[in-house]
Amino acid sequence: MFLERFCVKLLRLDVKKKQKARLQLQLFLQPFFSVNNYDPAYFGSGTKLTVLEPGREPRPPVKVRVFEPSKKECSKDQKTLVCVASGFYPDHVSVSWKIDDENVTEGVATDSEAKRSGEFYRISSRLTVTPETWFSSRTFTCTVSFFNGSTTTFYSGYITRKENEIPSGTELSRDKYLWISQSAKLSYIIFIAKSCVYGAFIWFVAWKLQSSYEKRGK
Repeated sequence: MFLERFCVKLLRLDVKKKQKARLQLQLFLQPFFSVNNYDPAYFGSGTKLTVLEPGREPRPPVKVRVFEPSKKECSKDQKTLVCVASGFYPDHVSVSWKIDDENVTEGVATDSEAKRSGEFYRISSRLTVTPETWFSSRTFTCTVSFFNGSTTTFYSGYITRKENEIPSGTELSRDKYLWISQSAKLSYIIFIAKSCVYGAFIWFVAWKLQSSYEKRGK
């Protein structure tokens, strides 16, 4: 009887030790493997694990838009295009740029991580190019890759700058254009009138001189 009680106590003590060790291990690992949508876990370089919120399903970007450089951009030596992707969940996305069909990495600055806005995420990326590149006939494409947990899909937005478009900052309004045209016509008419008056004056002077020489000859 005594031996049975002793064995039961040892068994209980062993179970308590195991439970305590398991709890300590759980408390130790919790800061490193906490996987919820607000605090995803990272396993080494480039590996990210996110557990979806209850009742939520992945949703790809609703919009991918590319905005042309601002007319108020201070620098005259560069033009910055902005790409904004929004309405996706979770935040497993990456952004890339193309000019025509050529991949571009130089001059690209993308948010370090997607920003949460309500129930969904948004991310922005910027592409800086020279004015010559922007004002040429090129197509600028922003592509967002979205991973839904099993497959990666791609969503793009683009903007095309036509070569014959008037550069930003030199646009002419209709009234201003008409005013310049009328001023040019008026200046031309005044120039013609002055030329006629000047020609008549020269002819008159020449006629007077010729008449004077003829009188002296007589």
